[in-house]
Amino acid sequence: MIKKMEKKYIPLANYFEVALQQEITLSFNELENIMGQSLPNAAYLNKSWWKKTKPPLSHYLSWTNAGYYVIEVKLGNSVTFSRTQMKSTESNASKNEENPSAYIIRGIEASDARSFIHLQEEILQQTDFMYNVQNELNLTVQQLRKNLTYWKQLKNRTILLCVLNGIFAGYAVIHGYKQSKVQHVASVRVAVKKEYQQKGIGSALMKAVENWSKQRDISRLELSVMEHNEIALHLFNKLGFQQEGIRQNAIKLNDYTYVNEYSLSKMI
Repeated sequence: MIKKMEKKYIPLANYFEVALQQEITLSFNELENIMGQSLPNAAYLNKSWWKKTKPPLSHYLSWTNAGYYVIEVKLGNSVTFSRTQMKSTESNASKNEENPSAYIIRGIEASDARSFIHLQEEILQQTDFMYNVQNELNLTVQQLRKNLTYWKQLKNRTILLCVLNGIFAGYAVIHGYKQSKVQHVASVRVAVKKEYQQKGIGSALMKAVENWSKQRDISRLELSVMEHNEIALHLFNKLGFQQEGIRQNAIKLNDYTYVNEYSLSKMI
């Protein structure tokens, strides 16, 4: 990464680095979702902001470094990027998938609070494998932002967001402990929207969880899975998690049946 690039545009550079499409159209909202930051006023007011390719500002490096350039700007609406050449691996991928998806995983920002709450509620509506039901969390934007500020002080708690083509597709919550004897331990909760499952996002989120945790001297990850969540159990077993115990009838489902809960862990 070129050092001159402003920090706020690094997630956007990461997105274009993994993008497979020859042409990509992203709305302003999707661009800001990828960045986790608001675009400057100039981006909304001037097409020249998008078309520039020379210093002193260096935001354009986030796409030009990956071989993309801007071909169309609809101010306040969308931007279309294109590149003239594609690598052979990208060409093969395009043949196998008409609309290849690119995603990045990044830490949550305060500006993501409202979108994250909405993402949680969407996933709660789609599945019975979560521990809350829809409209039960009562988490406000202000409360979440306050939590994020506190977590930054602790340095062992965060939320990692998966942003797929500018859309929030899933997340991982990492919750480390304050007590000195267990600061090497963190509990993990992962969720992916139904329409984006079976795309490797769950595995990618867990890999990002491990990388983030190792950087903060967390060496033990813990999580809980309902016994009938076979997809999650298969994923975590594949990733090296070991079952440590069973909580009998720990969960009561909406139809008033009871299921067991498995406790899993992994040393990293």
